[in-house]
Amino acid sequence: MRPGPADPGQVLHEHAGCWTDPPPVAADSVTLLHQSAVAPWAGGLRQGADGGVEQGDPDPRPEEEIAASVMAADPEPDEGDGRTPADPVEGVAAFVTAVRDTWLRGDRDAVRSAGPVGSSRFL
Repeated sequence: MRPGPADPGQVLHEHAGCWTDPPPVAADSVTLLHQSAVAPWAGGLRQGADGGVEQGDPDPRPEEEIAASVMAADPEPDEGDGRTPADPVEGVAAFVTAVRDTWLRGDRDAVRSAGPVGSSRFL
């Protein structure tokens, strides 16, 4: 991928994008914007008893058992805990309707900065 005008009709999608180390070319959409990403079954970071950050333990189950539990999961949307706003399909549809005529216009430039904060790393 090169900076410059996007090819007509081309959509560049980034599955997981690191906001502290941006890619050379900005994607049109990003599924997961992260600073650090690890698999859910890996040992991720957590808050320790003393309030500090510590490494958690990975899931000890064999890969086959983890895969089976993922495949057995209910595909229906979770109702949530009531502390966050709903994310209805109508909201996404309204967003797409609002941007569809202008979304893919212009240059696909390089990302020159991770943002307005000089040190955007927290870990």
